[in-house]
Parts: sequence; structure tokens; C-alpha cells
Amino acid sequence: MKAKNLFLAIGLAALTVPAWAQYEGTTLDDRIGHGEDSLEVRRNLSMFNMAIQNSSFEEAYEVWKPIIEKAPFANLRVYTDGSYMLQSLITKEQDAAKKKAYFDELMKLYDLRLKNLAGLNSFAKSHLQATQGDVVYPKAYCYAVYGPQADPTGYTIDQAYEHFAKANKLLEEQGGREVKGYMLDIFFRISNAKYQADNNGFREQFLQDYLDSKELCEKMLQMAKEETDPARAQKIVAEYDQPLNNIEGIFAQSKAADREQIIAIFGPKIEANKDNLAYLKSALTLMAANDCDDDPVYYRAAEYAYNIQPTYESAIGTAQKYYKDGKTTESVKYYNDAIDLCQSDAQKGNIALRVAAAMRKAGDFKSAYSYLDKAMGYNADLEGKCYMQRANIATKEKKYAEAKAYCDKAAAADITLAGQAQRLKSNILTVEAHNAEYARQKAEYDRQQAEIKAEEDFWKAGKK
Repeated sequence: MKAKNLFLAIGLAALTVPAWAQYEGTTLDDRIGHGEDSLEVRRNLSMFNMAIQNSSFEEAYEVWKPIIEKAPFANLRVYTDGSYMLQSLITKEQDAAKKKAYFDELMKLYDLRLKNLAGLNSFAKSHLQATQGDVVYPKAYCYAVYGPQADPTGYTIDQAYEHFAKANKLLEEQGGREVKGYMLDIFFRISNAKYQADNNGFREQFLQDYLDSKELCEKMLQMAKEETDPARAQKIVAEYDQPLNNIEGIFAQSKAADREQIIAIFGPKIEANKDNLAYLKSALTLMAANDCDDDPVYYRAAEYAYNIQPTYESAIGTAQKYYKDGKTTESVKYYNDAIDLCQSDAQKGNIALRVAAAMRKAGDFKSAYSYLDKAMGYNADLEGKCYMQRANIATKEKKYAEAKAYCDKAAAADITLAGQAQRLKSNILTVEAHNAEYARQKAEYDRQQAEIKAEEDFWKAGKK
């Protein structure tokens, strides 16, 4: 290659250097340049930080604007504190036009961070680096929360859901940090709004959103159980227990788990996908989670899946079919197959726990207790969940004192179950209070009836 062409190639390569290469390992001075503009940016950064600390958001906004325009790579707080500032301004602003302008800037700020993500990550500390999903999820949250008030004519539920769907896809593909509990709560409320607008067309996706949201909350609560710092563990529980309870409550009120509707959806799809193992496994999970695991459609899906490749999901479905048909020996064989098909003791314990729940649902409490013992034998870490199962069984048997004792044991053994155990215990106390009041009123009624009868007997005896 001639020297002239070589230098030209090098020059073109320099022009295409990615943003992260320009800023990796750089200092603030490197990122804001030199001269009067850099001095202005430095002054504004100092004033911005002070205004944010004092919650003087109007003042913060005035100095933030030139920073984001002239030095978008100054630091990460320009984006994180900038988002917080704009959210506060939207909430406080009464003028509709200004409110919308702040909202538009908030959406553009997330887009700018996405555009500059590689460069920002190149100098950020490891715990502050983000994936695209980490940025899109809070954007989706802000659109859903502030869109209706700031842009009532432009905001739509469909667009809110699309933002969340994109964020979920990115997180699934690229990974990311944990999703905040309050954001999961809002996501599921948006999904519920979509479902309410289209019961039939959106039902299957809504069922999946429910399982995904619930699973994320439960995974985060599991982190609390593994946390060695009690204060940190309590903080995680406080953040995710209530959203999980909200999600379960919204789902229950939605009526999406209507058996007839779910079976009507999956019936023809099971037949159309009888050779598609991935779909069959997904259908088994969704149907089992919505109390449809005792229907012929569920059994048919389990049979198709088991014939393609035996898995613990299909083995459980086959076992439940035999159990319903009264073929206990065959049922036990497939339940044990389900456990044997698991790859680890931890997984075996979880499946034994699931079998115990199926036995509890069928009213076979003796078998349920047996599988709870197996679950504990495989994985001692399931102690709290086994106690919760026992509490539920005792509640069904109306052994309320025993149920409350199991609730206390569950909460003591597993911090993530504290909220669930307390709610069940509160429900039991309410039932006991109603029973006590009923017993009191009945006793008073019986006493009055006895007095009336005694008086009648007296007068009858006097007439003789």
C-alpha cells in the first residue's frame, strides 16, 4: 500500500473509533475538554450536585441543560440524577405545557443514555455499569407512571406495554441488574390493563407475564434469604414482598385464571403443537400454575411431552392423570420419576414440594406430608416452604392453632416467607374471631331458647 493511502486508511479508522474507546479510563477533564466551555461545565456540575442535594430542582434544571448538551459524557449522575430531577419537576409542575416538556426531556434522556451507553460504561465503576435492559426498564416505568399525567393525549397503554416488553427482551438477551420491585408492580398493572381491554387475545401473554413477574419477585426474595447482613435482607424483603402480594392480588381479581377460558385456549393449541416440546412444557407450566392440572387437556399435553422426552413436568402431569383415575401405584411411579429426572438434590426437593402441593390440592394430606418430608430430605433449605405447606394443610383441616404455629416456624426459618406467613396468620385470626362471635351469638340464642322453653314448660305444668 502506498504511504499516502496508508495514512488515509489510518485517518479513516480514527474517524470511526467508537465512543467507548475515546473515554475508557478517562478523567473528567478528558471528557469535558478544555477552555471556557469546560470551565462552565465544571461550574455547572458543582451547582447541579448542590441543587440536587437541596432538592432545588428548578435550579438544578437550569444548570443541567448546558451540561447534557455540551458534555454528555461528563459523568453518569447527569443521567441518573437528571432523571430523578425531571420526575420531580413533572410531579410538581402545574402548567400542562411545561409538564409535557419535562416529560419529553425525560424520555429523550433515557434515549441519549442508550446512545452513549458504551462510552458511559467505559469509565463507570463496575457496579454502576448498565446493559440496555437496565436503561429501558426505568424508561418504561417512567412512561407508564408519568405519561398519563404529562402527555394524556399521546400516552397509550399499548405503548407502555411495548416499552416493558422491549426491556424484558433485552434483559433476557443481555442480562442486567435486578429490576426494582415497584417497577415490576407497575409492569404487571400495565399487563393487566392490556388484558382487561382484550380478555381473549391477550390472556395467554397475561398468564405468562404473571408467572414471569412472580418469578422475578421470588428470585429477589431468595437473595434476601442468602444475604448475611440482616438489615440488607430486611430491605430486600420490604422491596419485593409487597409487589409480589400486589401481583398475586391483581391476578386473582383479573379472573384470567378462569378454567374454562384457559382450557379453551390451550385445547386446540396442544393438538397443533403436539410435537413441539418447548411449547408443551410452557403450556404445562401455565396450566399447572392456574389450577388446570386436573383437566384432560393438561393430561394430553403431559402425555405428548413425555413421549417426546420425559421431563419432570410431563412426568408430574402423567402422574396426576393416573391419580385422578384412581391408579395410585402408577401415579406414585410417575411422581417418583419426576423426582428422579431432576439433575440435583435442590431441584429434587423443589419437585417433591410441588408434588406435595398437588396432593394437598387433591385432599390427600397424608401423601402431602410424606412428600414434604422428602423435600426436606433432599434440600434442608426448603424448611420454611415446607412449614408453609403444613400451615396451609392445617388451615384446611381447621386446626388453626397448629396452622399458626407453622406460620411462625416458616417465618423464622425463611425470611422471604415472613409476609406470606403473616397474611395467612391474619386470615386465620379473622376466621377465629368470626367463629368466636358466632359461638357467642349461638350460645346467647340457645340460652334464650332454653328460657322460653322453661317458661312454656312451667305454664304447661300449671294447667294440668
